[in-house]
Amino acid sequence: MNRARGFALVELLLALSLTMVVIGAAVAVTGDVQRTQAYALEDTAAQQEARYVIEWIARVVATAGSDPYAISQAASPAAAATCGGEVFVAIRPDPDGNGVPDDLRVQADINPPNGILVGDGVACDESGEDVTIGIDRTDRVITRRDLATDAGPLPVTDAVFTDLRFTYLTLARAPAASGEDIAFVGIAVTAESRARNPVTGVRARFTYRREVRVRRG
Repeated sequence: MNRARGFALVELLLALSLTMVVIGAAVAVTGDVQRTQAYALEDTAAQQEARYVIEWIARVVATAGSDPYAISQAASPAAAATCGGEVFVAIRPDPDGNGVPDDLRVQADINPPNGILVGDGVACDESGEDVTIGIDRTDRVITRRDLATDAGPLPVTDAVFTDLRFTYLTLARAPAASGEDIAFVGIAVTAESRARNPVTGVRARFTYRREVRVRRG
């Protein structure tokens, strides 16, 4: 009888041990799934943010040089002052002058297109008509400064960006020597996931590129 009880106890202990092993394995798998899901969601968020911002930049660049009322031909100081106190230029590469092609300034007479023809004293200082786009590498955000509304650069994205690059080509697709020669603007943005891959320990990076044809007039 005691031997039977002993066998029963051993069987019970084995059953409990197996149950604990199964539960432990299930918990481990659940944890792995949760970690995988978390980093996958962060990867997706970074990709979506990169897609959003490159489309937004492309839309801004596409307006560059829209000048139906020939602001660029204006000779008077008053007319020149309507473009932020400077001559109307469709695209100014590297407006901060640091030699890194990670920012540009766009001017256009679009909101509405009124120019000096109707005697508007703010011909290209209206919202969306003089916009500088760049990157804050410390805060990892893409920035915008609209001359009409913003005192300085403002973040327009989540904090996931590690790089922003612009390239400039002429109509012949040669490197543009000046802003006046620019016919195509290449845009490249790189976003980095905020979560590390649980297998590699590395944050995934995603680079998206667009090219915009600049139309003037």
